Amino acid sequence: MSIAVLQAPAAEAGAIPTDRLGGYRGKRALDLLAAALLLALTAPLMLPIWLLLRAETGQGFARRLRIGRGGRPIRCLVFHVERRGGQVGCWVQRAGLSGLPLLWSVLRGEMSLVGPRPATRADLARYGLAQSGYLAMRPGLTGLADARDGGRFCDRVHDDLRYGRIASPRVDLGLIAAALLRRWRPGRPQPGLALLSGTVSLIVSSHSGSCRAGRHPSAGPCAAAGGRAANRPGAGRAGN
Repeated sequence: MSIAVLQAPAAEAGAIPTDRLGGYRGKRALDLLAAALLLALTAPLMLPIWLLLRAETGQGFARRLRIGRGGRPIRCLVFHVERRGGQVGCWVQRAGLSGLPLLWSVLRGEMSLVGPRPATRADLARYGLAQSGYLAMRPGLTGLADARDGGRFCDRVHDDLRYGRIASPRVDLGLIAAALLRRWRPGRPQPGLALLSGTVSLIVSSHSGSCRAGRHPSAGPCAAAGGRAANRPGAGRAGN
């Protein structure tokens, strides 16, 4: 099965039309409320991190150009963390804090808390016929692709398109909870978060391994480009 079949509204019974991929009533309100809350909680960290990184590397912030909804370019603001940085940069990266400034992109409406991984122009070219599915959604700080361990580029494409069809408040809250568990409570899940994130394991396990078995619907771009999916900007998602 080709990607073109996946992105067509008639590909699956009850599939969401392309212009509503990844959307549901109240999604923007959830983004605004959660992003504002997270910014309020993390604001006391941002200024010290910026000052320490600027003293260590000479640059506190970095901007990463990505492609947003409808093909509009967006500049993702992240903390400047070098691959071979000092102690502060390594700590920021390990703690998953380098993407905190991206919350401003959520408030501006350029990104969502949950959605496809923000793509570069080169990434988007690898989506092939699935580009329209990606461009119909706002890129997210976390997403279905992050719930999987590893994965090739075709897994990323499949996860992005799948999220577009199953997006709901429960799925979004589950993915957010899973992201928090991975970053701040590794190996020590809280019962409430684990209950929400349990749905994520079911979603991922329902199609994991199909790419490697050669039955993946997005095997075309995977076979053509190979390799693993790129990360998001900032907190492990699109590289620094």
